[in-house]
Amino acid sequence: MITKKAFKLGASVCVKAPAGSAFPIVDPDIYKSIDWLYDNDFDSIEVHIPSPDLVDSGRLKEYIQSKGMCASSIGTGLAVAYEQLVMTSKDREIRRRAIERLMRQCDLGAQLDCPVVIGSMRGKVEPGDTYGEVDRRMVESSKILMEYADSLGVDVVVEAIDRSETNYLRTAEEVLELIDKVGSSHLKVHLDTFHMNIEELDWEKPVLACGEKLGHVHVADNTRLYPGSGMIDFMPFLKALKKVNYSRSLVFEIYPGEDGYKSCILGRDYLLDCFAKLDKE
Repeated sequence: MITKKAFKLGASVCVKAPAGSAFPIVDPDIYKSIDWLYDNDFDSIEVHIPSPDLVDSGRLKEYIQSKGMCASSIGTGLAVAYEQLVMTSKDREIRRRAIERLMRQCDLGAQLDCPVVIGSMRGKVEPGDTYGEVDRRMVESSKILMEYADSLGVDVVVEAIDRSETNYLRTAEEVLELIDKVGSSHLKVHLDTFHMNIEELDWEKPVLACGEKLGHVHVADNTRLYPGSGMIDFMPFLKALKKVNYSRSLVFEIYPGEDGYKSCILGRDYLLDCFAKLDKE
């Protein structure tokens, strides 16, 4: 018996990943990955590619739709891993190239009807720099990017990331402050339960603070393995998502463990159990 889903479920799929990355599925054949997700009752795919030039956007859109699935989001962090492109670099040319790359990702987002993620591409406060200067450059870069994204009607979601990975934009509140400074209705917050477990003080308040500005969600346990593998009680978070009428996917961006495919299935089953409990309340 298939449990009714309170939310769509998806997984991050990466075509090429540095060692130690938090991607459950890494395969250069993205269509094979879509087949696996479909066969295992997932609703969406998060596409991680360093450049949209690596995919045929029309073919990809048609293939995803042929499975009755959707693209949840486009991950962009590989442009940092392989090309060091960040929006807040002191180097104006690097900033320009980072914005240009994100614009091209927005083109793909428009084609796939999904948001574009800004995670590590926002950069961080490097030695010799100040938080204020980094924030100023981020606002400036974001305004340029969002003028383009707004023209396409594409959402861009900025991920709140914990202190082990960044010293800039770590909480929902900080991302909301950035959104206010940029002033675009298409710039939204991206929450990840792994990062929230470190940086936030509550499961409900950040979600309620975001409200309709919550554009994307990653789910992982405190271990950054699949939901259900660690100590997080996901029920308060899921209840908060229902309160704000979140309607997009919950996406597994997790370490694969011994087997990324098995981890996705274990996480899927755990969340389906949570959905069944939500249904009874």
